[in-house]
Amino acid sequence: MTLNKLNQFINNFNRDESGQDLLEYALVLLAVLVAVIAGSTNLSALITTELNKINTSISGISLP
Repeated sequence: MTLNKLNQFINNFNRDESGQDLLEYALVLLAVLVAVIAGSTNLSALITTELNKINTSISGISLP
């Protein structure tokens, strides 16, 4: 009797698709978040490099 209930539960679980969309949206959101974090890290390094170049150029200028 218990084995029959377990088989019925597993069959119902396999047919039930509620929550699947939520999981898919969460995975897409996670992928977008990882891309944004990776992109912002590279972008911040680029901005820092360029600002350092500007700072070096400005500090070399002597005012009369």
